[in-house]
Amino acid sequence: MVPDFPSLSYPNYYSIMTGLHVENHGFVGNFMWNQERGNSFEIKMETAESKKSHWFEGAEPLWITAVKQEKRTNMFEWPGGHIPNKGTTSTFYDEMGEWPMIPHMMKNLKKAFNKFKTDKIDMAGVFVDVVDDGGHSYGPNSKELKDIIRQTDEAIKQMLDMLVQEGLEDKVNIVIFSDHGMTEISESRTIDISDHIGYADVEAVRDKGAVCSIWPREGKLEKVYSNLRQMNNKHITVYKKENLPERWRYKNSQLVAPIIVVAELGWYILTPSGQSIDKYRDGPAKGHHGYDNAEKDMRGIFLACGPDFKKNFKNGPVKAVDIYQVMCKALDIQPLPHKGSWSSVKDIFI
Repeated sequence: MVPDFPSLSYPNYYSIMTGLHVENHGFVGNFMWNQERGNSFEIKMETAESKKSHWFEGAEPLWITAVKQEKRTNMFEWPGGHIPNKGTTSTFYDEMGEWPMIPHMMKNLKKAFNKFKTDKIDMAGVFVDVVDDGGHSYGPNSKELKDIIRQTDEAIKQMLDMLVQEGLEDKVNIVIFSDHGMTEISESRTIDISDHIGYADVEAVRDKGAVCSIWPREGKLEKVYSNLRQMNNKHITVYKKENLPERWRYKNSQLVAPIIVVAELGWYILTPSGQSIDKYRDGPAKGHHGYDNAEKDMRGIFLACGPDFKKNFKNGPVKAVDIYQVMCKALDIQPLPHKGSWSSVKDIFI
């Protein structure tokens, strides 16, 4: 599965669940700045501002469309799954407690299957973060991550066994996907841009790592852009918003910053407020994502099984925006206008 750019979590949560590109739905990063409003969104949604619905109302996600078409939905620990979208919410929402790992996934799947069996819901979205967390913590090629993937595979097998035990194998379709891939990083491959973006010249800087967004103060755009370009570092590319590649389908959102700095695969941008690689478990992260979505390391997965899908069928590559229409068809709802390609996914259906 080819993610949208940037190959980060929130942009692709919404690309998958709306069938729209980042520039269409407006979730441009895990950390965002709305210059007009003067406020910020943060990935963990711990601030009151990050929970406000305006961040989510650039497009309508699948679970909202389903409710509007008289389907009952239950989002389990799904990021943003509890946020109203222009007055409509998921039928049910199970709130995120600890960051969702395999035990949470199995508990939520049991709840979902029970609700399917008793005809209380038509759709469940179950979020689990264990593979992503392991990729960041140990690196994508580590033994530890391979063990985590093996454990996740076993949990998926248990899920399929549970489906049969509950008599749901001919009634419930299952779609499994990830929002991005992962690549190796290290503290020896960091690029600090702090000395080239003076506080007097910049209104806001958001995120670090693969992509950094910069809002210069009025009249300072050319100065900040020139200073960053003069770094002449071959491991980063500095863009003005209007010069971002068209293929990213990114630049036409009003929330995209005037200056975007993008790192080469495996390199990590440091900023004035982000002077180190993010910490995970035992120390600095060993894996990261967010890079050019054309990079193979950024690819995710897409799997489907159930009464509507062919068995033992291998499909060609799909894009994040293609998955939306698959779920709409499996739910028997009318999709909203989207950017997905039906020809990319039609052959998976019986």
